[in-house]
Amino acid sequence: MGPGGGALAELRRGNLEKVVSALRQGGTLSQSELARMTGLSEATVSNLVRVLIEDDRVKLSKGRRNGRRVNLVELDAAAGELALAVTVGRETISAAAVDHEGSVLVERACPRGADLPYEAERSALVRLIDEVRADGEVAARPLAGVGLALCVSIDPVSGTVPEVSGGRLPAFDPSWYGADVTGELSEQVGLPVQLINDGDAALLAEARWGAARGCRDVLYLHLSAGVGGAMLLGGLLYRGGLGGIGELGHSSTDANGRLCACGNRGCLETKVGGQALLGHVAALHGDDLTLGRLAGLARAGDPGCVRIVTDAAQDIVTGLANVVAVLAPERLVLGGELADAGPALLDPVGRGMRRMASPRNWRGSVVLAELGGQAVARGAARFAFGGSELCLQSL
Repeated sequence: MGPGGGALAELRRGNLEKVVSALRQGGTLSQSELARMTGLSEATVSNLVRVLIEDDRVKLSKGRRNGRRVNLVELDAAAGELALAVTVGRETISAAAVDHEGSVLVERACPRGADLPYEAERSALVRLIDEVRADGEVAARPLAGVGLALCVSIDPVSGTVPEVSGGRLPAFDPSWYGADVTGELSEQVGLPVQLINDGDAALLAEARWGAARGCRDVLYLHLSAGVGGAMLLGGLLYRGGLGGIGELGHSSTDANGRLCACGNRGCLETKVGGQALLGHVAALHGDDLTLGRLAGLARAGDPGCVRIVTDAAQDIVTGLANVVAVLAPERLVLGGELADAGPALLDPVGRGMRRMASPRNWRGSVVLAELGGQAVARGAARFAFGGSELCLQSL
């Protein structure tokens, strides 16, 4: 190989992956559209598409764009490329195989032990990944990589769980802090691993397949055991310089309120997090009531649960009205288990936001997430396919 040959080969490999990534994000595209999305010339795209056809990674079909007949490029379904999505929630760890259209083919899960060290949790992740890969629907198909979604802030620069000054993160042993999670897990499973916050993952999924389709500026609120969030700005995920973006659950509205695990008082999570809400209705429905069941009862009209969800809606409006007014998103998407309450949650949040979030300037809408419990896994898989090209930070 002549001087510079290695660099040229690496450049070509990178350009091939740019084309594949654009197809994963955009579906079926013309070569002109591929050129615009990748920033490559049409001639270069044409040559790259020819290579991908020979490798059985894409296929051509005839179609029309703006009234003209064009060649359309799409990922070859026969190639069957999948991504693995691994989710670490507060109570459960799950792994799934997901295709580039967001279909979950295989899923495995196990309970998550309290306060387990990082090494033990990594072993559980590897075990679940191995179980998914061994399934007949997955074993013979190529894998793009692993999207690992954690219910905690991620430092997008270092790709680690950042240490919390003077405290600890809920549901995460301190041995997670600063650990080379992606590098060590990648070495064990033999696949590239990308780390993402679960709220960010859910928004990526809703933006592609759900309630945020077609929107460029979106605020997402994830209402589950904890309260998190994410932002889409200009059509790209905004992760922030240190990864603290989207921690909407830790916006404080009461300096004298309940003490939060983050060390602050009056955080939104202390009012509308799962533990707080379930505590209000335990006397009516028992200590074994789950947040999903509470939401279902509210949707069905149970008076006590409706009242609790309505009160939570007012806390959400009070906590986030200024955020919505400043960002002026096209949509505020309400997701997580509490979103299953349906109109019992949506209607009071919508009315409150229209009243309080600077009605002269904000003309957006409040909607419910559409993807339910699969949102995080589908978004983590999308991140494994598209990675940093989906993020504003990479520009």
